[in-house]
Amino acid sequence: GTILLLPSGSASGILEGTGHIAHVEVKIMIALYFVIAVVVSYLIGAMPVGAIVAATRKVDIAQHGSGKMGTTNVLRTVGRRAAVLVLAGDVLKGVVAVLLVRLLAPLFISGDGRFDLLGFSVSILTIASLLATAGAVLGHVMSLYLRLVYGKWHGGRGVATAIGALLVVNPVVVLVALGVGVPVILISRYVSLGSILGALAGSLAVILLVALGQMDVLSLLFVVVGAFIVIAHRDNIERLLNGTERKLGERAKS
Repeated sequence: GTILLLPSGSASGILEGTGHIAHVEVKIMIALYFVIAVVVSYLIGAMPVGAIVAATRKVDIAQHGSGKMGTTNVLRTVGRRAAVLVLAGDVLKGVVAVLLVRLLAPLFISGDGRFDLLGFSVSILTIASLLATAGAVLGHVMSLYLRLVYGKWHGGRGVATAIGALLVVNPVVVLVALGVGVPVILISRYVSLGSILGALAGSLAVILLVALGQMDVLSLLFVVVGAFIVIAHRDNIERLLNGTERKLGERAKS
């Protein structure tokens, strides 16, 4: 047979080229994983649990109260049992979104799944979980399904879905948020005020956990989710300031 000899420089060049291609392929797979994380979690978060539960009671929730699909409006317009179902369903959306994205990770990444960013060791799984949380919350607040049905971006405030997602990411954040939010709701009877302060407390908990080394530095971006939830309550904030916000237990006007 014929033996083909290559100059040593050519051999090393081929090896370097192969390594470069492999490196590019890894980056493409990670980028694809992140895109899938956002899309899948958004579609899960966008599922209109409130609208579906209300519809089974022959109520078009978009035409009652605040028009929102969350637990509070369902409680005021449909009743307690329906509200409990909606709360459970919205929390479950967050849990499923993050768990599913994490379960998909082995299909796209290998090894320890970490890389250095500005001197910090960052987990790809942390970024994926962040994207899944953000996607699910965004889907809940701005549901594509409801856009197709009503022609508007109906949804909720994102609180319950964020709680579900963060239960998977770090339960301590949820405990802190609930530890502040629930007492505020019970004392003031304002669900919106408790939700806003709970989101802020959860954000502070994230910052503290990162400072203590219990979460990756990129976990600081979960604060953006907290800020988004507060912004989603902007009309509630206006009513709170004007003294026109409805308290827990007050029935909504059709």
